[in-house]
Amino acid sequence: MSDRRILVVDDDAAIRQMCIVLLQRHGYAVDSAHDGNEGLSRLRDGEYDAVILDLMMPKRSGFELLDTVAAEQPETLARVIVTTGVSSNDLRNLDSSRIFALIRKPFDIHELLRKVGECAGRESVLR
Repeated sequence: MSDRRILVVDDDAAIRQMCIVLLQRHGYAVDSAHDGNEGLSRLRDGEYDAVILDLMMPKRSGFELLDTVAAEQPETLARVIVTTGVSSNDLRNLDSSRIFALIRKPFDIHELLRKVGECAGRESVLR
């Protein structure tokens, strides 16, 4: 079992499940959340080596979740990988200097695995 824990927060069930399966196949322990409120609850209850976060979600957006995390657990921001399909105009509201990485949707799974590997503090399984 991996000692590296990843949290996937995305309201799109297909993307969430794809990330879970992909990460588990590469040795990560994976938790998931289907909206920002559930994601915040998981972040409050556990520690993660990387957090994959969608920006546009119901109940609490990724933007709102980032603001809450910045206030409550600012050290966690450095482990957040934002995945999004929002317009460049909407991305102006994101301070990308406070997160680990930004990956645009649709994303390349190899890029996602590389970023997760870097963020989680181990060498990527893909060379």
